[in-house]
Amino acid sequence: MSTPATPESPHGRIIKGHKYDGIKEYDNPMPGWWVWIFIGSVVFAVVYYVGITFMGFVDTYEDDLAASQEELETIRANYAAANPVFQVDEASLETYVGDAAQVTAGGVLYTANCAVCHGQAGEGVIGPNLTDNYWIHDASNVGIYEVITNGVLDKGMTPWGDILSPEERGQLVAFVRSLEGTNPPNPKDPQGELVE
Repeated sequence: MSTPATPESPHGRIIKGHKYDGIKEYDNPMPGWWVWIFIGSVVFAVVYYVGITFMGFVDTYEDDLAASQEELETIRANYAAANPVFQVDEASLETYVGDAAQVTAGGVLYTANCAVCHGQAGEGVIGPNLTDNYWIHDASNVGIYEVITNGVLDKGMTPWGDILSPEERGQLVAFVRSLEGTNPPNPKDPQGELVE
């Protein structure tokens, strides 16, 4: 119930018995919702302190950090299991070479990125002929992969390591291997050493 208005309290509020520079102070209580939040905060602080210090039902920061790191390691392990890292070795590249889907995907990449220098059928234009048995660099699957990855800067071949994923480079190896022994029209003269 509000206090009735008086000449000393024109708004119906109780005035304290002092003034500051002619300004009278009203006795306004805090809103109820604010008081309950304050009381709740004090109660929570006491429960939290007892729980973290004596009772152990509130985790410490160290416990939270350890649990979070363990959860992160589990997530990383699950991701690694679901997305194995491409291994660059003869065995893994051989699986690409023997897979028709990988050869097809490599053909799409070859047409988009390599055909301008090596020809649509691998016959060689600026770059060497990829259909014969002559190789300028290492003729192994890993050797071809490394040439695709690092390029041959002195011959003008772009390094594709930062542009194509390891899997895409493996697909290109598969496609290049599929070109061996084909007889495209107007092949470029052999370059490098004969590899049997």
